[in-house]
Amino acid sequence: MSRARSAFIVVITLSLSASFLAAEGQQRRGGRRGMGGMGGPGPGRATLLGLLSMPQVQKDLKLTDDQTPKVKKIIDDLRAEMRQEFSTVRGMDDRAKQRAKMTELSDQFDAKASAQLKDVLTKEQTARLDQIRVQSRPTIDALADKDVAAALKLTDDQKAKLDQINKDMRAEQTKLFAGMQNVPREQRAESFQKYRKLREDADKNSLDVLTAEQKAAFEKMKGEKIDLQMPRGGRGGRAPARGF
Repeated sequence: MSRARSAFIVVITLSLSASFLAAEGQQRRGGRRGMGGMGGPGPGRATLLGLLSMPQVQKDLKLTDDQTPKVKKIIDDLRAEMRQEFSTVRGMDDRAKQRAKMTELSDQFDAKASAQLKDVLTKEQTARLDQIRVQSRPTIDALADKDVAAALKLTDDQKAKLDQINKDMRAEQTKLFAGMQNVPREQRAESFQKYRKLREDADKNSLDVLTAEQKAAFEKMKGEKIDLQMPRGGRGGRAPARGF
C-alpha cells in the first residue's frame, strides 16, 4: 500500500478519534490546514485539549483573565508534546494496532491535561467540562469511557455488547472506505453519507443496550446543551477559529 493511500484511509477511518493523522494527511495532499487551525495539526474536539481550544467552551466555562493564559500554556505545551508522540503512529501499517495506540495516547494526554487543569479550573468548571465532553462525543465512544461506564454502573454483559457494536461498526467502516484513493468525488461523497449512517446506527444500538434508568443518567451527565458547531471558513479549507 502506498504512503498516500495509507494516509487517506487513516484520515477516513480514524477521523473522529485521530485528528492528528487527518491533519498530517491533509497537509501531505495539498497543504490544507488541520483541525487544530493555524496551519498545523491539533487535538480533536472530543479531547480535553480540543474542547478547551474552542471559543464556545471557553465562554461557557467563564474563564477568568487569570485562568486564560494558564489554560493556553497547558494547551500549547501538551499540543507540542502530542505532535511528537503522534508522529510515531503514522507509519504503522496494522490499522487495529494503530487505532489502539491512538486511543492509548489520547487517554494519556487527557489524563495529563486533567491533572494540570486541576490547579487552574474550579470544581464547577471541571464538572462542566466533563459534561461538554460527554455530549460532544459519539454515544458509542462516550459509553466506552471508563468513568462514564462506572458512573452508569454498566454490567460486564453490557460492556461486551457495546464492545461488539464498536467492533462491528469499525469492520464495516474499514470495508466501506477501502480502495477509495482514486474513486470519483460523487462516489466518495456517497460513502461519507453511508459512514454517517453507520455511526448513527451504532449510537442508536448503543443506547438500546442501556436500561431506562441508565439512559436518563447518561442524558443528565451531558448537562446543559452547548452548540459546538463551528462555521466553515472561506475558500481554501480554512479551519475554524480557535479561542487562543
